[in-house]
Amino acid sequence: MSEITLEPLVGPYDLGEGPHWDSISQKLYYVDIYAQKVFRFDPISGIVTSVFIENGPVGFVVPLEGHTDKFVAGCGIDFVLFSWNSEKSLESCTAQILLSADSDRIETRFNDGKVDSSGRLWAGTMGHEKNGIFPPNIGSLYSIGNDFTLKKQISPVSISNGLAWNPNNDVFYYIDSLSYQIVAYNYNSQTGIISNKKIVFDFLKNNISGLPDGMTIDTNGNLWVAVYGGGGILNINPKTGELLRFVKINNAKNITSVAFGGPNLDILYVTSARIGLNENQLKEQLHAGYLFAIKGLGVCGFPANSFKLPKIN
Repeated sequence: MSEITLEPLVGPYDLGEGPHWDSISQKLYYVDIYAQKVFRFDPISGIVTSVFIENGPVGFVVPLEGHTDKFVAGCGIDFVLFSWNSEKSLESCTAQILLSADSDRIETRFNDGKVDSSGRLWAGTMGHEKNGIFPPNIGSLYSIGNDFTLKKQISPVSISNGLAWNPNNDVFYYIDSLSYQIVAYNYNSQTGIISNKKIVFDFLKNNISGLPDGMTIDTNGNLWVAVYGGGGILNINPKTGELLRFVKINNAKNITSVAFGGPNLDILYVTSARIGLNENQLKEQLHAGYLFAIKGLGVCGFPANSFKLPKIN
């Protein structure tokens, strides 16, 4: 195994999240949630472009399959569609609301979201932080199918976060951050039905400090989990519950999410946050809020799926 290298790429962002590697364009997309911005990072040139989404806080962004300039995103409680020539920055963009979740609530917003192998989007909601406290059990995890219907999959949840599917595509892994657990469900890729929940890793029982946040999986079937407040990433075998390794992120404690990218899908891109840090903490965490690249892990991931929406022209 080659030497592991960690490189801070660009930043800082207040609440960087949702890295998504687009294998077609060979670019990384990610968001700064409360800044209401979507970013595109070009690893060859180092150029970052961005667009401001008027609709509200942006929890995730995913390209629309078959299009280079159309994307879907979770903005506030809305699932939206927007157009953007991501070669250029755009000061403002009005997105089209496709549907809304938690329509009976105004105190929630979309957080993490990903697309499964059938083009079905999975995304969850969470409560807005108030004085450093997240209200428990007012969010849900939803799926949005190719028939364009919103299905509530898990409810209630507190901070809907990491999502991943195993290499055989018959297990769905999920994180509700305030549970301090990673759970697994049996998964039917055709129907999108999940069942038989079981705990595969418990932060408290393993004496892990911090919250489980965003998550991805490698081709060996092992999970990579961002630790918010823990300054690093856990590599976990979900079949055995074994902690394989901990990759420390220097100069940033609040790690938010991870995604494999690069031509060989062997670079782990990492987002982080600086929101809520005081002046002394910012001095200690010089790269808080940065986007990082980790190389030399000796593993690779799967291509990320794009959202299928046949009705869009």
